[in-house]
Amino acid sequence: MASVEDLLGEARRLDLASTEGQFRLGGLTEVLRRESPAVADLPDRLAIDLAVDRDIIAQTWFVASAFPPATRRPGLPWSTYVSLRFHPARHELADRAAREHWDQSRLGQELAAWISTHHRPKPSEKSL
Repeated sequence: MASVEDLLGEARRLDLASTEGQFRLGGLTEVLRRESPAVADLPDRLAIDLAVDRDIIAQTWFVASAFPPATRRPGLPWSTYVSLRFHPARHELADRAAREHWDQSRLGQELAAWISTHHRPKPSEKSL
């Protein structure tokens, strides 16, 4: 197992403009959390060390957890994973997005269509 310093060194060298760099940062954050469970403010400390916004650390950590390596599709931009991170059918939609080469506009349309077909209000909710 790599030391905390080795993990931090790797994090400092990542290309955070790339999808792979974002996923790796999320993975490293999880490893650091496991290695240092007593550090409650890990995202804050990591953000300071890497000179990035804390929200970037939190986002990469969450998205990497939501999309384990086997569910990641080559060619999909980071923004697609971010858009799908909370979606219950995120892996299916990521597969379709990769296969059908969706851009952000198409992704938005598909998300709206999914919501309209899967979340129809019950008769009792219509009057609220």
